[in-house]
Amino acid sequence: MLNKRTIHTFYDLLTGYGTLATIQKLFECEYIFEAENHVSTLSGQRRLLADSYVSSINLNNPSDLRKLFNVIEMFYLENEENEYFQNDTTWKQFVKLLERDGYAFANGKVQYENSTFIPHELESFTGEYNIQHVENDWNRALSQAKTDPEDAITATRAMVESTLKWILDDIGEEYKETDNLNQLYKKVAQLLNMSPDQHGEEIFKQVLGSINGVVTGLGALRNAYGDSHGKGKIYYKPSERHAKFAINLSGTLCIYLLETYLVSRKTPSTK
Repeated sequence: MLNKRTIHTFYDLLTGYGTLATIQKLFECEYIFEAENHVSTLSGQRRLLADSYVSSINLNNPSDLRKLFNVIEMFYLENEENEYFQNDTTWKQFVKLLERDGYAFANGKVQYENSTFIPHELESFTGEYNIQHVENDWNRALSQAKTDPEDAITATRAMVESTLKWILDDIGEEYKETDNLNQLYKKVAQLLNMSPDQHGEEIFKQVLGSINGVVTGLGALRNAYGDSHGKGKIYYKPSERHAKFAINLSGTLCIYLLETYLVSRKTPSTK
């Protein structure tokens, strides 16, 4: 959640670089509307107007918080060519306050800082072997975990799929674009000697069968909580903890799959 000081510093920026009309447009384009009968201790018409809009949303709700971040990003987009704005100490202070609250502002986007995940090992694989799609899905999941858990969960499933397809492509094994996650995993498992029916000892069957269960579970989690499907009348919205669980689970799975493949390849170097 954003600290009150961070929000008030954003109001200062809006006051310095916006008009009442531009402030109204910024918020209402994100479907944020003024709070009814709003009372504020702030001074200045522009601060009061901005505070009225922000007071109408719940900053503990990831969807509402994402709307506010969209406002901030659009505000930046409208002012990024302004050299005075870029050097403004208020803007620099605002970025530092965002960081204190656990967010980073980079490439015109507000993103949740990666602090509770398993980042470095997976990132070393994607960087060394140029696995761009996996890296993109990973970064998307991390950046959306707090503000858009649904999209983060969808990204974790895409990351596993991208990992499986990269392995199959690197081997030269064909697959259909219509193959689902389980079908792709079965192909990879067979090639990497990870299929339960390839082992005689019961303990190996259990462990490898559990990995298959993780793949199935990630697909089911995405179908239930991701944002790639329409929602029925009864729908339970995922929270940040669900996104973190999916991210760490899928990240661990992808690391294991990549390590297993690279060991089997015996020449762990880029092609």
